[in-house]
Amino acid sequence: MAENAVKEGYRVPAAQFEVETEVKKSRFIATGTPVGSETEMRAFIQAQRQRFPSANHHCSAYVIGQPLQPRAAGSDDDGEPSGTAGKPMLNVLMGQGVGDCCVVVTRFFGGIKLGAGGLVRAYGGAVKELLAHWPLELREPMAGVALEFSYDQQGSIDALLNRFDVGVEGSDYGAAVALQLALPQRNLAGFCAALDERAHLGVVYRKLY
Repeated sequence: MAENAVKEGYRVPAAQFEVETEVKKSRFIATGTPVGSETEMRAFIQAQRQRFPSANHHCSAYVIGQPLQPRAAGSDDDGEPSGTAGKPMLNVLMGQGVGDCCVVVTRFFGGIKLGAGGLVRAYGGAVKELLAHWPLELREPMAGVALEFSYDQQGSIDALLNRFDVGVEGSDYGAAVALQLALPQRNLAGFCAALDERAHLGVVYRKLY
């Protein structure tokens, strides 16, 4: 079942979105944005800190890639008791199948302590409320491949990249050409088979995700 869900794609945010909830006089501002890398994730969290400098906490959770098999995922309690903020937020994102996103829940303390269970419900609930209104769209699952080949293979490799709808995410031109590639997962098997046919020509690859 999980494998089928991965093949069918996953939901991603269409744009940045925000909702605010209140629990026992504490304000919880949940802001979510699309991210494609940990660098983008860190920049967004820092931007939220600068946007609300007087807030007590900026708890966060992020999922990069497919929620069932993410390339990266994590959370931060930002001073709240361990496991009461970031982890419940992350559980909601992954449980509802949302990827390539980062959510920051900013808390302004209202003077009434919520307790561990109350914090879990408040932070998880803030993300649930965000997802109830956040415009989401379906994204086709992608695969990553690291590829290396000699310069005389450039023409035939370029043809393969076009044939299988492969994008180049990184490159290094040294003694040989080394590329980091991303392509629709549905094309991965065919692309790898075509590369296998060129193994005797020194074309080597490995799957990244």
